[in-house]
Amino acid sequence: MADLGQDTWPEIPISFRGGWNLVPRAVRRALQLMFDYPSIQLVWRTARALERLPKHDVLISIAAPHSIHWGVALAHRRGHMPADVWLADCGDPYMGQENDSFPVMPYFSIPERSFCRRADAVVVPVEGARDAYYPEFSGKIHVIPQGFRFADYQQLKAISPRRDGVVRFGYAGLFIPGRRDPSAFLQHLVQRKDSFEFHVFTKSPELVVPFARRDSRIVLRDILPRAQVMEELAAMNFVVNFENAGARQTPSKLIDYWLCGRPILNVRGNDLAIEVIDQFLSGHYEAALKIDQPERYEISNVVRQFDRLADESLSRKSRRQAY
Repeated sequence: MADLGQDTWPEIPISFRGGWNLVPRAVRRALQLMFDYPSIQLVWRTARALERLPKHDVLISIAAPHSIHWGVALAHRRGHMPADVWLADCGDPYMGQENDSFPVMPYFSIPERSFCRRADAVVVPVEGARDAYYPEFSGKIHVIPQGFRFADYQQLKAISPRRDGVVRFGYAGLFIPGRRDPSAFLQHLVQRKDSFEFHVFTKSPELVVPFARRDSRIVLRDILPRAQVMEELAAMNFVVNFENAGARQTPSKLIDYWLCGRPILNVRGNDLAIEVIDQFLSGHYEAALKIDQPERYEISNVVRQFDRLADESLSRKSRRQAY
């Protein structure tokens, strides 16, 4: 593991209270869109860190942020690649993302193509993510799901919801206007007369605040460490997933939810399945989202797939060099 050192370019601090915050938020968003600030600093820090590494068989770089991949590509171009094989592991795509409110600046196609050209394999977590990358690199793309050490979550099985007549359900994650947008779901909730609490753990609460002010049953919560928020969710009656736009990005929170052991209510934007929501609020979970072959996400199975891909890449490279 390469130590990239401490961040030297600070993020622009923002809060979500008061109109004064609009200017720093706009500046922060503009810098991110135009320059990938502050993550862009990782390009040079990654390249320098790799120059100090001894030789290895395989290097795995992990994004997001994608500037990590761009830094490895820079080291590769400078002739300082510390491994025979480079596997670029991509969670969410960069140029081909579908779930941001603004399009990516077209000039970022230069570092995107650079890292895809130099990597021996590009790893994506879902089949639909193939379409998020340039067609000329399709032969390099391999699907390996995100890994979880299931044993680390065994304690969640001992947690159960309170039985006090209040239906509690929760969501943890970001919201994106028009993409991963809870507005229609929240509007339906505040019109109901049930005894419930919807707990929302997010650092993007703008879309939730108007409803939380109107209805105390919508409970905005502070962001918690991952292990702690999973314990909170395990104590709910069920959890809520807001679908991403398109098939290129599948949130890893679905596996977190599965590990919490709670039924998953899947919400598709403004296309609300009112009948299903009513069933969940009544304690009937027959329509809960199912996770297909969850054993695929066990970390030991994921590691084996990476090992196999590394061996295949090394073998393929050796054959090319022999010719």
